[in-house]
Amino acid sequence: MDYFAAAALGAVFGGAQLCLLILAVRGMGRGKVLIWAFAAQFLCPFAGLLLCVLLARSRLALCAGVICAILIVGGVVGFLRMRRENIKPEKKD
Repeated sequence: MDYFAAAALGAVFGGAQLCLLILAVRGMGRGKVLIWAFAAQFLCPFAGLLLCVLLARSRLALCAGVICAILIVGGVVGFLRMRRENIKPEKKD
């Protein structure tokens, strides 16, 4: 049960951090600085790991690993999506 709890906490807080980070970066691209989104995304891993310590102390490394994996995979997927949208093949008449 500890495995599931740690993985679930990591997935929830990693996903929340990724969403807040994307929101903050897109806001900067539009010329708006969303300080609350930057601040909240830095606090997500701390909150997730603290909750993991309280619920599944023996699986803290698993929770941290899931948070990191979600951030890495989300960053790579976002990069590839933006690259694919920016590189459009030319149509031949």
